[in-house]
Order: sequence, then C-alpha cells, then structure tokens
Amino acid sequence: MSRVACLPKMGDYHVPLNHLIGRTLNCKTIGCLPITKKTVEIGAKHSPDTVCTPFKIVMGQFIEALERGANCFIMPAFGCRLGFYDILHKQVLEDLGYKFEMLTLFDYIASTNKMFASLSSYNPELTREKFDEVLSFIAQIVMDMDWMSNHIRRNAGFEVNKGEFEKNYMKYLAEAAKLENKEAAITLGEKYKKLFNEIKIDKPEKPIRIGLVGDLYTVIEPHGNCEIVKWLISNGVEVVSKFDLTYLAATMFNIPALIEKSGGYVDYNIGGSANNNIALAYEFVNNGIDGIIHMKAETCTPEITAMTILQNISSDYDVPFMYLTFGTETGEAGMHTRWEAFLDMVKMRREEND
Repeated sequence: MSRVACLPKMGDYHVPLNHLIGRTLNCKTIGCLPITKKTVEIGAKHSPDTVCTPFKIVMGQFIEALERGANCFIMPAFGCRLGFYDILHKQVLEDLGYKFEMLTLFDYIASTNKMFASLSSYNPELTREKFDEVLSFIAQIVMDMDWMSNHIRRNAGFEVNKGEFEKNYMKYLAEAAKLENKEAAITLGEKYKKLFNEIKIDKPEKPIRIGLVGDLYTVIEPHGNCEIVKWLISNGVEVVSKFDLTYLAATMFNIPALIEKSGGYVDYNIGGSANNNIALAYEFVNNGIDGIIHMKAETCTPEITAMTILQNISSDYDVPFMYLTFGTETGEAGMHTRWEAFLDMVKMRREEND
C-alpha cells in the first residue's frame, strides 16, 4: 500500500512540512482539516484525562485524517512530554482498530544528520544531496512565512484597509504550497515582502506593545489559544512574539545560551520551551514592553514551573503579566473578558506613566 501521509496542524507550518515529507519519502500528503470544536471533542473522547491539550487536539486530527484516507502519520515529537506522545497516540489508535504507520522524525530537529538518517530509513532511495536540497527549499519558505507573520503581528492592528495583510498572507500560503524549488520560493517571498512593505498603515509612534510567551503549541496554533493574536490586532495592539520555527531552530536546544540570556533568573534546564520563555520575558521587560501574556495548555508541567520565575520578573520590573491556561473546554467569551480587562489595565498604566 502506498503511503498517504499527514502531519498534525500547528499554525501554517504544514505548508512547508508537506513539501519536506512528500519529497523525501516520495509519498502523497494530505493536510489536516481546520481544527474545529468537533476535532477537539473527538480527540478528548479518546485521550487520557491527564494528558495536555495539544495531545487531545492532535488525536482528533489523526482520527479525522484516518477517516479521509491517511495511513501514515508524521509526529513532531520533541521538547517535552510531546516527545513521548507518538507512542501513546499509536497505542490508542491501534486499540480503536485503525491500521496505519507512525513515523517519528522531529526529535531530530536539532540535527540534520539524524533527520536524514531517520528519513532515509523509511525511504532507502533518499540521497543526502536530495535531502539537503529539499531542506534548503523548505527552510526558505519557513523563513519567509515567519517574516510575514511577524510583520502582521506588529502592523496589522494599524492597517488603513482592514484585512489587507491577512488576505495577502493567505494568497502567499496558497502559492507556496505549489512551489517547485528554492529559486521559485525566493522569488515568491521577495514579491510578498515587497507587497507587505507597501501596505498602508497608520501606526502611532508609541503603540501599546504586548509580548507573548508560553508553550510552543499554544503560542503557535491559533485554535490552541482562542485566536488571541487576531483579537489583540483587532484592538490596535502591536503583538511581539518570537515563537516561530526560525527563532526556535536557532535557540531552543541551546540551553546554556538561554540561561545566559535569562538575567540570572534561572540556571538549569526546565524542559519544553520554558527556558525560551524566561529568556524572552527578560528581553521584553528590558525593551519597553507594556505587558506580557503567558499561555500554556492544561497540565503543561514546564510552563507551570516557569510561571513562578516569570512572576519574579514581573514584580522586579513592574511589568504586568497575565497567565492563561487553555483546555478543551475553554470558552472564547470568558477569555475575551479577561483580555479586555488586561488591556484596559495596561492602557491605564501607560497613561499614568506618560
């Protein structure tokens, strides 16, 4: 049986990763459906209660993909307990009677040599030259995506024609999904970066700036955080977030460097993306941020540990922090009320300081 592979959705990174899997394993890929309430309900129904929210969402995506013909899953397993969840996902799905193949690759994200060895074990015809070519190609797409996403977070709250950034970003993703090589990716990226820089904005000299930190999945996947970035943008906020693959590929596994950038607030490896969060929060409070929102999934142990340290940073630098926990039953209405109260407080503090 030929492989029909599927990766769980995390933000928009399925676009470049589908290129990676399809081209290195010579197989068909199908994208996960948009995450809905039904996806979460299916995943929660077949997941242990004590696992974190991303596990349950990914479980729902896997089941939906199986029903659409997928027979191979690529599990992005690295960093925290997520690194062991492929085994549990596989066991649960097999107990439900599904037949499929589970390929765990991304515990090797920090080492291209190990990633190549893992991919070539599934496809013996894969050469190192081909792998390097594909990796360079998808890296270009990832860097361009991250540049545009960051540009949107910082400027879309002030665009003259509302929705212009988002509309063009979706066009870019649609075209990026059809790219054939790195040269075409570079040309496409340059085209849209130029377009983004030409979009008219009316941005104040000192806008309200809110920094985002938290566990990797919750920060990157909009459904995992009730679309908080979109809400902040709609309320005229400059959103500062460095949690993307470009940043994480350079920093996530360099724990000594992260400890050094943490201002003395931590001197050990907490696990997951917690050390990144502390280093980023320390950077944010030293660069004029107005407030920081920390987001985590239910039962995320590294982030529970990080919160106690972040509270010290908040107190020492007199910068307000808000701590949010997202689960399968989290409602947007309740979250919006909390966000409104936090934003009002940040604005009042700014007025007092000014």
